[in-house]
Order: sequence, then structure tokens, then C-alpha cells
Amino acid sequence: MTIIFSCADIPSEQWVQAIKKELPDIKIYVWPETGNTNEVEFLILWGKWPGKFENFPNLKAILSLGAGVDHILSLPHLPDNLPIVRLADPALRTGMIEYVLYNVIRFHRQFYEYENQQRNCEWIELPQVNPNNRNVGILGLGSLGSACAEHLVKLGFNVLGWSRSEKDINGVYCLSGNKSLHSFLSKCHIIVCLLPMTPETMGILNKENMKLLPQGAFIINAARGAHLVEEDLLELINSNHIAGAALDVFKAEPLSLSSPLWSNSKITITPHVAAVANQESAAKVLSETIRQISKGATPSKLVDRNTGY
Repeated sequence: MTIIFSCADIPSEQWVQAIKKELPDIKIYVWPETGNTNEVEFLILWGKWPGKFENFPNLKAILSLGAGVDHILSLPHLPDNLPIVRLADPALRTGMIEYVLYNVIRFHRQFYEYENQQRNCEWIELPQVNPNNRNVGILGLGSLGSACAEHLVKLGFNVLGWSRSEKDINGVYCLSGNKSLHSFLSKCHIIVCLLPMTPETMGILNKENMKLLPQGAFIINAARGAHLVEEDLLELINSNHIAGAALDVFKAEPLSLSSPLWSNSKITITPHVAAVANQESAAKVLSETIRQISKGATPSKLVDRNTGY
């Protein structure tokens, strides 16, 4: 059995060592090295992969090195029946919870204003809003969105959630389907986008939808850059309809030096680091998935091609 590891912009050596520790008898090649292509049964991918599936006749599955799989679903000539598996690394869950809680609290408590005050040597106490009077909306109630929603509930926030299919999360007012989206947006003082990237969700945070948010709302995007129309966000921030944004993902990465997002004082930028996989824990998850598939079992995070996640 052979594995090919192909992850753009990710140093491969430590990843390969971590996987070999869990699967010492398996050959692992770093793309473009492949070894005997007839022996390749698994691809571990992140980012663009220029290979051709026809060269790997015994491929059993593709494993994503992240929670998202849009980079795999967009590959040309992707075999219809080839299983695709999302990564459910505990470190991704922890990292996303930290990122979301930090930014929600930063906006809720107006710490961005205190940061500006410090730069101007100002000492002004601002009024505080009780968390149960702050509506935080989660767009996307998958494993990461649900986890963030549950933690926000524990902090006392009034949490709403929207997803494509119906969900039931204790303490969260859950809405689903396109018909409820506008109603959901109109209630959210802070909105967190954790949606999967699909044709239906691309550009969901556009001018029309963001204008439905209450005046002075905040936007947090830690899903995919293409969910947000950046030009529309800038227009709504400049008109003071949107009070601020925390962006971890962008339509083109790395973000161009010429992007006006950099210089907008109401936007906080991080370089796609909201949730980063941990090599040790992720290697255990990847290895267990490979064992399951090799035994003919169905992995728990198998992607549904019809929904895109």
C-alpha cells in the first residue's frame, strides 16, 4: 500500500514522519514522487493537485488535510465513485472555537474601540451590553459551527444558527433553508460564517444579504474567502452599515498587497490561521481513516457529493 502526500504550501517532512509513526509499514511519497502508481491507494491533499486520476488505477480514497473539501471537488476528471473524506482533527475544532470566541468577544465588548483609545491616549469607559441581549448568528452548523455555537451559548449569548438542513442544538435557535435566510440575517448583531464552500453558498455574504443585518453589525468569516464579496463589505463598512469585520480567509490568498482590506481600520486580517491542523493528532485521524477504508468500513467524515460536504 502506498500513500501520496500533496499539500501546497505545507512543509511535508514532519507530516510524513507523523503519519509513518502511525502507519510504519506503509510507503509514503511526497508529490510529484509517486513510486509504483499501481500501488497507490490513498491521496492526502490540500490545495491544487495537478495529477491525473487515470494514472492511479487502484486508488481507494482521497483524504483532505482540512475540514474543507472544495479543493478536491473542483479537481478535473474526479472519479464519480471515489470516496472523499474530511479531516476531523480535534485541533481544528479547538482552534476554530478559540478564533470565533475571541472575535465575538472583541466585538461584543468593543475592545477594538479601546485599542483605538490607547493609540490616542484616551480613557473613556464605554457602555456594555449583556450577552443575552447580543444575537450571534452562525452560518453553517456542521461540526465546527455547532461546536462554536455551543460554546457561545455557555457564555450567555443569544445564539442563532442557519444551515441548509434542519439542526437541533440545545440552546440555539436553529433555522434552515433558503426561505429562512433573510429572517435569520435580520436578527444577527454579529454573524460568523462557517459554511462549506458550495455553488449555493458562494457569495452568500453579498451586499443584498449584508444589508439585511442590523445597522452596526459585525462580520466574522473563517470559512472560505469566496463566501464574502469583499467589495460589498468595504462599501457597507464605509457607509457605516457594517461596524467591522474579522477576516481569516480571502478570495485570493495570500491577500494582495494592493487590497484595500489591509488599510481599513475596521477590518482585522489574519492569514488563514483560524483553525490549523496539528500534525500529531491529525496523523492519528488520517491513519485511522485509512485503516477503516482498507477494512471495507465507511469512515465517519465521508463527503456527500450531492451537498459538497
